Amino acid sequence: MNSELTGVVTSALPLAPILTPLGLGLLLLIPMRRRWRVSLALASSLLTLIFALLLMNATLGGVLVSELGGWKAPFGIVMSADRLGSFMSVLAALCGVFTVWLMAAQPDPVREKHHSFALTSFLFTGVQLSFLTGDLFNLFVAFEVMLVASYALTVLGSTREQLREGFRYIVMNLSASALLVVACGLAYGTLGTLNFAHLAQRSAALGPNTTVTAVGVLLLIVFAAKGALFPLGFWLPGTYPAVPPATGAFFGAVLTKVGLYALIRVFTTVFNQDPELPNTLLLVLGAVTMLYGALGAVSQREWRRILSFTVVGSVGYLAFGLGLDSPDALRASLAYLAVSVVVTLAMFLIAAVAERASGTRLVRARGFIEFLPLLAACFLFCALTVAGLPPSAGFVVKFDLIRAGLEGGTVLAYVATASALISSLLTLYALLRVWSGFFWGRHLREEPVRRVRWPERLPAYLASALVVALAVFAGPLLGYARGTADELGSNGSYILGVLGDQPLELPARPKGDDVQEPEGTP
Repeated sequence: MNSELTGVVTSALPLAPILTPLGLGLLLLIPMRRRWRVSLALASSLLTLIFALLLMNATLGGVLVSELGGWKAPFGIVMSADRLGSFMSVLAALCGVFTVWLMAAQPDPVREKHHSFALTSFLFTGVQLSFLTGDLFNLFVAFEVMLVASYALTVLGSTREQLREGFRYIVMNLSASALLVVACGLAYGTLGTLNFAHLAQRSAALGPNTTVTAVGVLLLIVFAAKGALFPLGFWLPGTYPAVPPATGAFFGAVLTKVGLYALIRVFTTVFNQDPELPNTLLLVLGAVTMLYGALGAVSQREWRRILSFTVVGSVGYLAFGLGLDSPDALRASLAYLAVSVVVTLAMFLIAAVAERASGTRLVRARGFIEFLPLLAACFLFCALTVAGLPPSAGFVVKFDLIRAGLEGGTVLAYVATASALISSLLTLYALLRVWSGFFWGRHLREEPVRRVRWPERLPAYLASALVVALAVFAGPLLGYARGTADELGSNGSYILGVLGDQPLELPARPKGDDVQEPEGTP
């Protein structure tokens, strides 16, 4: 392959994980037999994963940029992929494969009749676009693509629970989207651009500025709502259990992480001139969210409601790590992000099997270790990972987070660290209670045990195997997270990669005298 062709392929690569689910999702709208629809959806998710892996490998050498229509940044729309964006793209694509697999293994004629496979592909498109877009307005567009698909998937089926929870989900996210538009307008009015790299360049030239800080705080509120940080995440614990298990697995593993990704992107790459106020807010929100998630998990009695609260808790840990504002904390947060995505996926897939086998959402079924011993082992290891106990990867990354918190040196950092420790203990209690309630003890013979086919069980086992693999390969994971944190710590490479070595400068805003010549001027 000659250098010219290599350059063309490389520049198009950030578009591939976006266009693949979009194009094949449109094909899925065509009426066809279920066999072909499932094959097409699986091919779409697998191709997206392959392109995402290629992209992650390519970004080891620097930032990749796709310029739509040949227009250079900051004047045109660009897709930009660095280590963080490509890493998130891989995690989302991996979750997409398992989601489609479970959808294929659990036929749902009513939802499939209303294009659930196509809507899922459009959901993947919006998520990938969120991770790979290079400007703030297209991040808003990506959110809308993602959320419109998720709105439809949430209410598809039209049960009373879905409509009630879907309404809260839609209202909350539409409100956050409206605030995001306002933030875009303020950012453009203040800095004259919405391109991430150019925003970073111009805000750095401006220095600490009250208006820029206000824009940053407004974005923090928006992304906190998208990421379900307390108190803006009240919609999550009711919404995720209301959707089908496969969709709920993707929602739980990925959707809140999109909001956290946006927080990381904005407060490391773009607005890093005046970090004190955003970091304080993140520490406070993170500390409260961790406790809220853990206490919520203890209070619940249904599989996916308990897991939904653990999702809320995981978001709190990420906000806590980001708010500490140190390279070690950022490294630990990025590693925790990967562990959280994979273990949440595994836990929701395990819950899908457990609910199918018991015929109930409740965890008080007892004795299922006799019928599903491997599932019991998988759940126990995943529970240790969520709680952060050895020998799991959760222990490794939470240990790093706690150590970074103790090195924070402020009262707020110590309080947040104490919250993280207490929340881990409460989460462990909640999950061990699930294990003892569902798997342990003598099964009541009058309660029937439903047969769960291997194609439905296999995703849960393979996802659990990935959780084990994260523990085995925790060293390489932390190494990649270190490299990513270093890249985010200095946004110069991102700016150079997107704008080039000779960044274009926007002309100064014209004044009245420049636009209208005074009367009598020859």
